[in-house]
Amino acid sequence: MTRFTGRAVFALFMAGVIVFSVALFFLCYRFDNKYTASGPVAYNGMLALDEQTLDEFPVIFLTHGWEIYRDRLLSPEAFAAESRPDEYVFIGQYGGFEGSDPRRSPHGSATYRLSIIIPPEPAAYTLELPEVYSAYTLYINGVLAAQFGDPDPGSYRPKTGNSAVSFLARNRVEIIIAASDFSHIYSGVVYPPAFGLPQAVSVMIQSRLTIRTAVCAVAVVMALLFISIGFLSKKDRTMLLFGAVCLSFAGYICYPVVKTIFHGGTGWYGFENFCFCVMLLLVIFLQRTVTGDKSRLSNIFAAAGLFACLCSLLRIALPVGDLRLLAAYSLLIGIYKWAAAAYLTISVIRTMGASPRYGQTVLAGVLVFDCGLVMDRLLPAFEPVLFGWFTEIGGFAIVVTLCIVMAQEALRQYSQKLELEGRVAGVENLVQMQRAYYPVILEGIEVARHARHDLRHHIGVLQGLIFSGKFDESEQYLRQYSQGFSEMTPLTWCENDVADVILRHFAALSEREGVRFNVDAAIPETLAIDNADLCIVLSNLLENALEACLYVSEEKLISVTVKQYRNELVILVDNSFDGNIRTRPAQGDGSSVLYMSRKRRNRKGVGLASVRAIAEKYNGGAELTPDAGKKIFRSEVIMRCV
Repeated sequence: MTRFTGRAVFALFMAGVIVFSVALFFLCYRFDNKYTASGPVAYNGMLALDEQTLDEFPVIFLTHGWEIYRDRLLSPEAFAAESRPDEYVFIGQYGGFEGSDPRRSPHGSATYRLSIIIPPEPAAYTLELPEVYSAYTLYINGVLAAQFGDPDPGSYRPKTGNSAVSFLARNRVEIIIAASDFSHIYSGVVYPPAFGLPQAVSVMIQSRLTIRTAVCAVAVVMALLFISIGFLSKKDRTMLLFGAVCLSFAGYICYPVVKTIFHGGTGWYGFENFCFCVMLLLVIFLQRTVTGDKSRLSNIFAAAGLFACLCSLLRIALPVGDLRLLAAYSLLIGIYKWAAAAYLTISVIRTMGASPRYGQTVLAGVLVFDCGLVMDRLLPAFEPVLFGWFTEIGGFAIVVTLCIVMAQEALRQYSQKLELEGRVAGVENLVQMQRAYYPVILEGIEVARHARHDLRHHIGVLQGLIFSGKFDESEQYLRQYSQGFSEMTPLTWCENDVADVILRHFAALSEREGVRFNVDAAIPETLAIDNADLCIVLSNLLENALEACLYVSEEKLISVTVKQYRNELVILVDNSFDGNIRTRPAQGDGSSVLYMSRKRRNRKGVGLASVRAIAEKYNGGAELTPDAGKKIFRSEVIMRCV
């Protein structure tokens, strides 16, 4: 029944993530898509806009109705002899210039034209033109408005970049784009331009760049943070790998920002692909490291990832225009993308048993990425207006979920480090106390030896007095002798050796500083609390109490009560203080505060944090209560001894 319930919960979890992911991508497709954006659509090379339409839709995406003239680079003057285009297309309908004929090469040249009817009053307009592959000349109303590279086949020189052109016009706007490509996977105009009022177009471009730049910056900061943590943690491989994942993700999504600021060849496209391949490979390596998966299947996927990354690197170093090589490269990246998603999904599901929290969190990110791949195939007519592509959103989900897991792991390691340092410090304190107490023990042995030697003389005197019948004198002599014992310090404070050594140590320190030290301790010899933990708690409380008394000019007092009630060990320490309280806000809503000890110069005040951590470790707690009026500070710690 339990197994069935666990499987049902797991199935519901996966279904919930999948439904959420599909809904997310569909919302992006519907409301952040140039192809589904509201607004007028061109038909047969013509788009009509009036003032009311421009007021309602200040940004219009020019997706449909473009005239295309294949294998020709036409200037505005040449259109007088051209009566009919080869076809009316929507941008992105084909991957290149091949059109509906699969025998035609996607490489070559073509000219796009669109006419827009606008109001008769002169006004400013802006045309935002994403990358056109891989060289083009832009004419607006017969005037050369921009040129990227050289589209002439005889002197072809590729250059790409995102650009925006503002101009004054009235009545009619004729847009002509003469493009050539002989070196890229895509060719021609594959991303819809945007046309509209300058301010609205500018706000859209700036918003898109701001969002993309912010995500890149966050990824880079996360990369530097976790790489630093990795090196500080003695080259922790998981932290270093995740830092590299964030860095490669930043390289993958920075492409639009780079192409807006810098214009150049198609090398950045290869760099984008390389970063994407590296990101998936590093996630595979991270998954292998966390799970310890060294199976043959894991090795095969890792080797395939290395091969894909090598091909991407060669694509950057050795750019080629051969169609067969470009098609093979595109196919390789597609297969690798799906294979990596399949491996990560299967591997994370297998991890669920050994590490449920890790597996469930990472699985959510991987499922979002999987759904992004599927939706990218189901909804191909998609180009984001402000946010990212489906694979970018899926990659971001993987990075975020891995960040959550790595942050939890870093906090766990830090907590363990603090606990270990506290235990080491506690053991060192205990050893120092034992060393300090050792001369006292030797002195006690020496006193006992002398007392034993003197005891023979006292017994002889008593025997003489009794045998002589001097009973009153013998009683008086015995009373004087026993009075000396009653004035001696008790041999032990409690039955527990560790606590007894600590109490005696601080009793001696308090006596040296002129602090009255009262103890009421009833601690059994054996406790279900580690000796190092008991040492840390008791030593830190007494050290802070003694430290506080040093600032007091009146009576200095430390009162210690340590007793076990049923299954709880209760430690109460009351000490004098000068009424000065140091606090800092506690983590959370900021409504509570944490009290801090006052340490002398070059000493760290981390004891109270250790006390709280150890108390919580034993299902207890620590409460600090200052009374500024009475100038008494109470520290109360409860730990369960089970």
